[in-house]
Amino acid sequence: MNNTVDNLDDAYNACNPDLPLEANDLRYIDLSEVRNGDSINILVKRIALTNQNAGFHKQLFTGHIGSGKSTELKRLQQKLEDRQYFVVYIDVEQSLDKTEINYQDVLLNIAQAVAEEMKEKKMPLKSALVKDIEGWFADTVMTEVYGKEVNAKASASGEAKIALPFISLLSQLTGEIRSGSSHRKEIRRIIERDLSLFIAKLNDLLLAARTQLQKKGYADLVVIIDGLEKMGYRPIKDNESTHSDFYINHAEQLNAPNCHIVYTVPISVTFSFNTRDYYTDRAFVLPMVKYQTPEGQAKLIELIKKRLNVATLFENENLLVELINMSGGSIRDLFHLIRPCCETADSVIRQSDVGRAIRNLVKDYDRMLQKDFVPLLFEVQTDRRISADGDKKYEPLLRLRLVHEYENGERWAALHPALSHIRWLQDEFAEIRRTQSPSP
Repeated sequence: MNNTVDNLDDAYNACNPDLPLEANDLRYIDLSEVRNGDSINILVKRIALTNQNAGFHKQLFTGHIGSGKSTELKRLQQKLEDRQYFVVYIDVEQSLDKTEINYQDVLLNIAQAVAEEMKEKKMPLKSALVKDIEGWFADTVMTEVYGKEVNAKASASGEAKIALPFISLLSQLTGEIRSGSSHRKEIRRIIERDLSLFIAKLNDLLLAARTQLQKKGYADLVVIIDGLEKMGYRPIKDNESTHSDFYINHAEQLNAPNCHIVYTVPISVTFSFNTRDYYTDRAFVLPMVKYQTPEGQAKLIELIKKRLNVATLFENENLLVELINMSGGSIRDLFHLIRPCCETADSVIRQSDVGRAIRNLVKDYDRMLQKDFVPLLFEVQTDRRISADGDKKYEPLLRLRLVHEYENGERWAALHPALSHIRWLQDEFAEIRRTQSPSP
């Protein structure tokens, strides 16, 4: 089946950077050999080899935004399902408020997603367990959060307390968290106050789900939580940030659920902490595609040709190569370059369309640059690496994708190619070189 498109309108939609490929999509290209050689099969094996007597596998999964993590996680889900695992995939961009995520939100989201998925697959949780957990939520969280509202409704209806089915109850709570309503802080406060009991109830739910799944022939339960790497970043006290507070300060809570879990994580966290001290294994890193090599460039051309009829849509293939070279190996930026070309081209993408798209991308990166980034950017360009980042100085460079990390047997880094087109930055670099040069 041919999945390529041959008109500009369809090409625009075929390069949507916000739509990951599903696991069985024929447009998928395995890029592991032009990243670092590691494939997600490693993660499948880590989960399969985990001895549950010693706990469950908690895996951090990272890479630059736009590197294709969601597509790879969809593949991971399929590979685990092929091995008879029951996989619950959570996209927090859909279920939570990514600008302000707390660990309580994620734990509650796990409970809701597992319960909903079990019901969806015609394996609802046993009624006795549901009533026990439902009673705790209704008696503590719901009653305290809604207070007078619940009492007023109960008085008006003649009921003693609010009565919601368990899944509806969880959906209402996570809905309150996502919407940022006035109840959000209260929900988090109650879960924090009764954390041990909440986690015990969550693990009762997970144990019941796992027991039921294993009776149905499943190997076990795995939860994949995607989108967490896009959570809001804010500095907080004592050189901490919302990222370090979530993943490091609350690692114990994130490790508490009794099932296998894959958490996505901002790549900057892996430069600031030894994550193996907090989670089961080293973080799985998805580097940028090595577009600088003939093999990497060929793979990215192949990736685009799986979506677009390049011979029809581009005046010549060299124009696509020009866009690839400007993308820095970021699939997201490559799509962000192709889409404007589709907007301005008449019937075929020409040099003028490519030039305009590149200039606009350069302007976007220029707007993100701050003067105090200059010494660090010069350091990365010179040393071709990102050092350990205990004081978080590289964090904004990684978060804004001003710097990309690659692997070729060993780690190395480079500035985004757009930065080489920013005149004032290059002038600053020239001045640093001049001041560092020895006097004659």
